Parts: sequence; C-alpha cells; structure tokens
Amino acid sequence: MNPMIVRALMACSALFLPPMAWGAAAAAAPPEIGPWLSQHCGGCHSRENKKGGFVLEGVARFADATPDAWGSIHEQLQLGLMPPGQRKQPAVAERTAVVAWIAGSMAKAGHHVRDKLSLPNYGNYVPHEPLFRGAAHPAPATIARAWRIRPDVYQSRVPNGIQPFSLLPGQQVSDYSSLYELDESAAEVVLSNAQGLVESWVKGQYAGLLNQKTDLAPAALEGALKQSFEKALGRPPAPKDLERVRALYAKVAGAHGRERALRSALVYPFLLPEAYYRIELGAGNADKDDRRRLSRQASLAAIQLSLFGDRRPPQLQALLADDKVGLESPDEVAKVVLAILEPEKPGAPNARLLQFLDEYFDYRKATGVFKETPIPLGSSYRPNELVNETSRVIARIVADDRDVLRRLLTTRDAYVANRVIYGRHESDYAIYNLPPDFKQDGLVSLDPASRCGILTQPSWLVSHSGNFDNDPVRRGKWILEHLLGGKVPDIPVTVCAVVPDDPKRTLRDRFSMVSKDAYCWKCHYQMNQLGMPFETYDHFGRHRLQELNRPVDSSGAVVDSGEPSLDGPVKDAVELIERLAASRRAEEMFARYAFRFFLGRNETLRDARTLRQAHSEYVKSKGSLKALVASLLSSDSFLYRTSEP
Repeated sequence: MNPMIVRALMACSALFLPPMAWGAAAAAAPPEIGPWLSQHCGGCHSRENKKGGFVLEGVARFADATPDAWGSIHEQLQLGLMPPGQRKQPAVAERTAVVAWIAGSMAKAGHHVRDKLSLPNYGNYVPHEPLFRGAAHPAPATIARAWRIRPDVYQSRVPNGIQPFSLLPGQQVSDYSSLYELDESAAEVVLSNAQGLVESWVKGQYAGLLNQKTDLAPAALEGALKQSFEKALGRPPAPKDLERVRALYAKVAGAHGRERALRSALVYPFLLPEAYYRIELGAGNADKDDRRRLSRQASLAAIQLSLFGDRRPPQLQALLADDKVGLESPDEVAKVVLAILEPEKPGAPNARLLQFLDEYFDYRKATGVFKETPIPLGSSYRPNELVNETSRVIARIVADDRDVLRRLLTTRDAYVANRVIYGRHESDYAIYNLPPDFKQDGLVSLDPASRCGILTQPSWLVSHSGNFDNDPVRRGKWILEHLLGGKVPDIPVTVCAVVPDDPKRTLRDRFSMVSKDAYCWKCHYQMNQLGMPFETYDHFGRHRLQELNRPVDSSGAVVDSGEPSLDGPVKDAVELIERLAASRRAEEMFARYAFRFFLGRNETLRDARTLRQAHSEYVKSKGSLKALVASLLSSDSFLYRTSEP
C-alpha cells in the first residue's frame, strides 16, 4: 500500500471535516468572566466553601496552566449541571456565550475541547421547554458538515470488499455525524477495496477495451467512467469530473500505458471524499441568516441516504428521473418524502423506519445478554425468537401508521412462534405466561393486566436486565430518557455500582441498601421509581406475582418529570406505561429522538421550530410516523447549512 496515497486520501477528506467547535470564536461576546463566575459559581466554589473540592480562585482569566479547570467549567456549564437546579440560573444567552468563549480560548491555546453536546447520549441536556414552548428561532439550520456514510451504505457500493467502517456501541443513536471520521487504517482499506474492485473490472468486462490496437474512444471511456461514478458516488460524472479524469487518463497513459491509465481513471471516484462522506455544505449565496440551502441533487441524495441508504427503489428512481418534480418548498419536499415512503410491497414498511424504532426501543440487545436458563423455562427462552417476535409487532404497527407511539407502548398484541420442545411432542410458552396446551401460532392477544406494549415484551425486558437479575436502574433510565426527557449524569469514578448479593432479600430490598444513600439518591430517585414497577417480571421477561415466596412490590412513581400531570405514584408497570403513553411529553420526546436519528445530530435551541412543526404534523396525521419523518426531512434543519451554531 502506498503510504503517500493513504496520507493524501486522509488529507483530502480532512478538508471537508468541520471543526468540533465551529463558530465558537465567532459567538456573541461573553460577559466579564471573572465577575460572572463569582456571581453564579463563587458561593459554592470559593476558598471558604470548596464544594466538590473545586475552587475558582486562579481561573478568573483563561491561562494555559489551567486547562483541566477550564475544561471542567466548560462541561458543567454546557450540560447545565452547574449552577445546581435549585440555584438561580443564568440567562441562556449568557451561558451560551460563556461556553463558546471557553471553547474558543481553549482551542486557540491548542487544548482539546470536549463537546459533549454533540454526542448522542447527551441530547437531553438541551432543555425541553424552550424547544416546544415560547419564542422559536426563525431560521433553523445545521452546521455545514461531512457525515461519514454508514457501514451498510459502503458495503452496498463495494460488496466484496473488507468493511472499513463500524458503529460505536452503547450509543442511543448509532449514526451521528460527530462520531466518525476516516482514520489511517480505514483509508488503507478504502484504497485497497477500490483497487480490488477496479482490477476485477479491468480483467473482466473492460478487458476488450484494452485489447484494441487503438486508444480508447472517448465514448467508451465515458461509459466506463459513468459506471464507476454511479458505483462509488451514486451519481453520473459531472462535466468537470470528466474533464479531470480524461486529463488523468492521458497523463498516466503517456507515462505507463493504457491499462494503468484505465485503472487510475476508474479508481478516481472511489478516492473522492464524497465516496465515504455526505458532504453537506450548502450551495449558492447565503441568506440573511447566513444559511445556504442544499442543492437539488444534494437534497435528493440526503433524502435517499436517510431513508434507503444506497438503494434506489422504483418510486425514488422515477422522482430522480423527473426534473419537473418540485423541491423548492417544504410542502413539495414533504410530498416527495411521503411518496417514496409508500411500501414497495403491501405490509412491508420502510426499513429505515424500522431501524429507527429498533434503536429507539433498544430491544435487540437481548441476544447478547447471557442467561443461564433454568430447567422450568425449558425451550421457551429463545432470545433470537423473542427479538424477531417483537420486530414483527413493531412492523405491523408501523405498516398501519396510525397512533404509532401510543400503540407501540400499549398494544396487547404479540407474535408468538411455535415452541416445540426439542425431542418431545410438547410446547412451552412460559416466557409469555401462556398455558402449556396453547395452540395458536402467530398473532395473539396477551393478558391486558400483565402485558402492555413493547416495554413488557420479553425481548425488551431481557435487553434491560442483567445476566442473573432484573435491572430496575437500566429500565428506569430508558423511561426517564426516552419518554420524559430526563438526564442521567455519567457515573462518577468514585461510585461502586454494585448491588449486594443476598439470596434472602428481594432485589428491591437489596437496592435500597445502596441507592438510598444521599450521594446516590440524587441521581437514582427518578430512575429507581420508574424501574421498580417492572419487578412484576423476572429477568427472563415472565410475569410474576411473587419473589422469594413473597408478594412482589411493584409500586413506583413518576417524580419531577417536568409535567405535573404525570407525577404521582403507580401500582405497576402497566399503569406507568399507560399514563406516559397518553402524554404530550412522550410524543415530543419521540419527535426529538426521530430528529436525532434522521438528522444525525442532537437538536439545538435553533431547531425549536422544526421540532414543533414535526410534532404538530404527527398530531394532525393522527400519529403517523411517516408524517413525522416527512416533516423532519422537509424542514430547514435538514435542508439548510450554516457556518455557525
């Protein structure tokens, strides 16, 4: 592998990578830093009162000697963790300006800035209320960016090559533009794959071109280049592309012969940044809000990659071939999105809609949670089947496209595959609490008193459990973050998050021994009370009434949700889910997670108008997921790019 080519490939791609803190230095001038910190932080972090062991003395001005201190201040202010919630909060504009000033000062001095708000697990740190109430920014937009393509998109372009890309595990949304770039090892694989694919073409379908005694006719070269560009970039070569590649072909042919020249010409589009990044810079002149709209071609490419990856279904091909299809207004774009979301086959919803819900509910992890299956459960516990059964429930509701979120959270329908115990003529449906003589195979209605939607499906319960026990914290955390918009800080390194073993105590009792400590309870008081109602299920997902020969205590509560009408005690998981499923808050959070999935970033306060419109379309359409997604993909946040946040 030629290292010079690899370095050139990486350098070329780096030109298109937006800086982490783009626009930070250009943000509004902050207030006087020293007095501002004294006013909002000095009461708890002075020499006399060293809360958390942190003292502000010596950091009134930025200095290279104190990057760790400034990094800590930046993170606490950016995530809204300081000042604490009970203290008077600075104005949002002031806080934003101070955060931008710190980031700009640190970057200018050569220090790394941890921009956690760009990461998928920190989206809820953007406050919920300003996104859906009050004044909204009139001109939403996304910062100009280069968004690395997903592994599945690359694989469809180079199907026989080695996969150079991966997705980071543990992310609430797996594909974020801020998470990935082309490193040296990936660049080597990209180049090797491109060379291998082109080599197969040169020795195969284009061998006849090289056997000719005369040089390649321009039409023959153009035809070969068209295939190469379509394969690498999903588009035909533009006139400027043809001009560059013809010049490259002529130069290499003169020095090394036609065969190497053809290889160089065909590999050219695979080495462009566009082959592995979604280059989204905007086109034309900026408007009064410093925004540039994506070109027609870039808009269609962004919609295609968002909904289909590299595949072009018939309805999309027809739209691409018709230049008369309007894409100027949001209504026109939404109409196009709704048209291409129509299923190719009856009852087969768009795969990306299903992938969004897979990541949203995060139930597929059940296959990776090791369980030592107890004898009484027999062959009923089959994690792969549990996942497939849940995916069928989701697909059925998405295909119907009515009241999608509420039905996903409250349906009593389930798909139950036939479970014949190996080597015996018996069936075992204990995982769903169905009787041994149960005969129905397919869609069934479960007991409404014990099952309620995806969160009581065995696959979800297993995914949010441990190897040997339930995990009320994990279950409560999911509900807090996905349905209520709550925030859960990172676990401090000083915390030993271990629940004591005691075979004579219930899990609730064992949790109370550790998490009721004041230091722990400030984070656990919401999560635990949302997760404990699921103690009516064991860690295999079976409904139960007793634990250790005692009645199960499944009581819990919604606490400090931000919506007083939701707060209050609940007797079990079914009551909890039904209360939240009927709430506006859960719908709004659903719109926020859809935004993150389809736009590949966290929402900002500038996106408030986009989110309000998306939620409004969802409500007006009586809960249509397609309408929600069409609104997002026709929004200014999706179609416009800017240089500043």
